Amino acid sequence: MYRIAASLLLAIVSLAPVMGSTAWAQSYGKAERRDPIFLRFAEMANRYWVNSETNSASHKVVAIPMPKQCAFLYADAYTRGQQSEREVQDIAVSNCNRRLAELGPLGENYGVDCRCQVVISDEQYAVPKSSMPDDAYGPTSIFYRDDRGNVARLNGLVRYGALIGRDRSVTFTVDNPRGEQVCTGTMTNENPGSGQFSLSCFGGKFAGRGTYENRTGAPNDHIIARGQTGRGQPVTMVIGLPAQLAANTYGSL
Repeated sequence: MYRIAASLLLAIVSLAPVMGSTAWAQSYGKAERRDPIFLRFAEMANRYWVNSETNSASHKVVAIPMPKQCAFLYADAYTRGQQSEREVQDIAVSNCNRRLAELGPLGENYGVDCRCQVVISDEQYAVPKSSMPDDAYGPTSIFYRDDRGNVARLNGLVRYGALIGRDRSVTFTVDNPRGEQVCTGTMTNENPGSGQFSLSCFGGKFAGRGTYENRTGAPNDHIIARGQTGRGQPVTMVIGLPAQLAANTYGSL
């Protein structure tokens, strides 16, 4: 009787580490080079799939803010020395959280809590593919002058084609923090990293058009679009920076 109980206890103890490791390493399918997340972040895709130094790392991890509408930046980490997969995951999440904190609060753009988490680890999804972004998302702020000459601001989040700058034309939508669609528009590529934009908001009550350009790492990759409203007043749209940072950088028309 005692021998049987001891054998069962030994079996449970020996299985515990295996069960624990399986819990955090659960896979939701294999990551592919043409998946939307890699089309969204070209530099990340190059490091993950092409660059010889990082591509050959024994552990490769990508972390982004989730849920998917928060995914406007990323952090990737690769094995150095004898680091375990879990250690590389922790580094990626820590770097993602640091980048997110450096950009400032997101509450004026999002009605959800944006938190960094591991989404890909060693070419396996760590979250369900259905939860991953299928387009590009990011915080956006639109600054414009109203009929009285006062500066007005619309904050929210934008969704647009992941291949902006490579596709000839992509459409975008803007939602307010409550998740209500308030604007639609188009960005048309003319040169590498720049082109024309147009937008229409509040059922056509407010519209604008002008030019846009991509800006890299200042302090986050973002898009700045400038033009005029239908009444000839200035309008600026910023994609990829939280509201306070966008206002401090581009809010003066």
